[in-house]
Amino acid sequence: MIIVNQDKTIIVNFDNVESIDIVTDLDGTGKLPHEIYYETSSKREELGTYATEERAKEVLQEIVKKYSSYLKLKGGPAVLQGQIDIQPNIFNIPKVYEMPLE
Repeated sequence: MIIVNQDKTIIVNFDNVESIDIVTDLDGTGKLPHEIYYETSSKREELGTYATEERAKEVLQEIVKKYSSYLKLKGGPAVLQGQIDIQPNIFNIPKVYEMPLE
């Protein structure tokens, strides 16, 4: 999976990411934006900024949902006589998550 940052200036290969976290309210006032960062072994960069911690958590859940999605084939009988029945299968499809603006 790849993640595109909010500004559309960074594409992150999720296979290289060690963590994604929310940096919240560093001054304790509750007025600062809530930023989502990713970290690899060599760098840490911002993916997006959100007005509330709740929205930042929603975005993290959207990333998890996208990452865990797959294509499921139920299988069934062959369409033409003489062909082999279609076996059930699960495919890990390529995924792209674009960080929402808000």
